[in-house]
Amino acid sequence: MFEVLQEVSHWLVTDENPPRDVDGMDHERCAALHNAIFKHGWICSGRDAEDFLPQSLPYLGLDPHLAQDGLLHPSVLAFLRSARALPADHQVHFFYNVAGLNLDYGGHDYCFPDSDHTLTLYGCYPEHAGQPDGLVYDQDMHKAIMHFDRTDELTPEQPWQWLESILTVWIEMIQRQKIVALPADVGKVSYENVADGGVRRVEGPPRDPATGAKRLEFAMEPWTIVPWATQDLEESLKLWGMVVVSIEQEMGLGESEQFDTVLDTATLDRARVPDGFARDFLSQARKPRFTFIAPGLRVPTQSDFATQPFLDQDREPANEDELPAILLFRSEALVSTRQLFWFGFRPSNPPLECPGGLYLNPCDRSYRYPQEDGCNLLLPFELTSGWARKSDHSSASQRDDLLQSGVNPYNDLHPVQLQAFLETVYRCVEDGRWEVDESGVADGIDKWRDADTGHGWADYFLPLGPGKYW
Repeated sequence: MFEVLQEVSHWLVTDENPPRDVDGMDHERCAALHNAIFKHGWICSGRDAEDFLPQSLPYLGLDPHLAQDGLLHPSVLAFLRSARALPADHQVHFFYNVAGLNLDYGGHDYCFPDSDHTLTLYGCYPEHAGQPDGLVYDQDMHKAIMHFDRTDELTPEQPWQWLESILTVWIEMIQRQKIVALPADVGKVSYENVADGGVRRVEGPPRDPATGAKRLEFAMEPWTIVPWATQDLEESLKLWGMVVVSIEQEMGLGESEQFDTVLDTATLDRARVPDGFARDFLSQARKPRFTFIAPGLRVPTQSDFATQPFLDQDREPANEDELPAILLFRSEALVSTRQLFWFGFRPSNPPLECPGGLYLNPCDRSYRYPQEDGCNLLLPFELTSGWARKSDHSSASQRDDLLQSGVNPYNDLHPVQLQAFLETVYRCVEDGRWEVDESGVADGIDKWRDADTGHGWADYFLPLGPGKYW
C-alpha cells in the first residue's frame, strides 16, 4: 500500500536526517516528497501507476507564464519544474488539506508589511475556510506554515517550518492511516448499461475494504480523514500499560495476575458512551491497583464515570458523528464552564460548572480534522507566571492550555492526542518528577503548577514535527 512512499524514505526528515543547509528551498528533496504523495493518491484511487508520469506534468509545464519574472526564488522555480501536477479538470487532488500547487503571490502584507515575498504554494479546500488560503511559503525565511483562512492571524513569530518537514508529516499521516486515499468507487453511486437497454444503479462499498475509512462530504478526492487510527488506539493502550506498570513498581507491587479492564461494557452502556475510541480504550485498558494516574487525577470507577457532565442521559444524540466531551480522569475541584468553547456539543441543560480533569474532547467525525482521541487537561487554576508553554511557544496560561499545540504549522487546529498526555505521565513518573505513594501518583492537583516554573516547564512542553506529534 505504501510502496511509493517507501521509495522516498531516504528523503524523509528525521532526527538522523534533518533538513539540509542549502540556499533557499531544498527543491530536490521537496519535489521527491511531493511527487510521492501525489502518486500515492493517484494509485490508491484505482489509477494505473504507469499512467502517472504521462498524464501529469511539472507544475510550470502546465503554464510556463506562471513563473513571473523576479517573483520566484531560483530554488522555488527549481521545485516547480520538478513537482508534478494535473490539469484543472482532474479528479485527483494532492492531499486532504490542500487541493494542489497554487502559486498565489503575496497577499500577506499584514504579516510582512515591509517586504511580502510570500506565496500560497498549495491552496486549501474552499469548504475549510471563509477566505481560503493554504500552505504559505515565505521566500525570505524559506519556511512554510498551514494557514487555512486569510482572516486568521499570521505572524513571523509563529512556528514556520521547512517545507520538507511539512511534507514528511503529511507522509507520516498517510502511513499511520490518519489520512487515506480512497478507491474511486467507495461511497459513490454509478450507473451502467444493461443488456435490455436499461440502466442499472451500482452502489460502491460504503467504506474502504482495506482501511475501513469512509468518504466525507467535504473532502477532496481521493482523500479522506479518520477520527482515530488503529495505531492511535494501540499506542495509547501500550502507553497506558507502561504507565500502570511504572507506578505499581514504584509502589512496590509485583506483577498483576488479574486483568480486569478500567471499565466494563455495562458501565459504558449506562453512561451511553458511543462506539469509538473512548469505549475501545476504556474496555481494553488494564485496571490499575491505585487511585491516582497523575497529580490530582483519579482513575475512573463505575460510580464516578456514570456522572458525566456532558453526556446527555435524557435524549438520543442528534447526529451519531457528533461526540460529546467525556471525562476520563476526574479531579475533586469544580471549574466554571464559561469560555470553555472546546466542549462544543453540549447537553440540553449544560452545567455552569464541571469537574476538572482530563477530558476527551468533543468530536465531529465528519468535519475538517476530527480527533476522537484528542484530549484537554482542565485545571482549576490559571498558569500566570509566564513559563508554561504550548507547542508553538505561546503562553499556556489558561486553565485548558497545558500540553496543547497552539498554532499547528502542519495541520488544522486540533487537540493533543491522549497518548501524548500518557507519554508525559510516564516520563514524569520514570524520571522521578512525580512522587508515588500508596494511592498512586502523589502531590495533588497543585503539582501541575510546576509547568509554570523555570525548572519545570520543559516537562510539560509537547514538541510537534516529524517523528513526534502533529
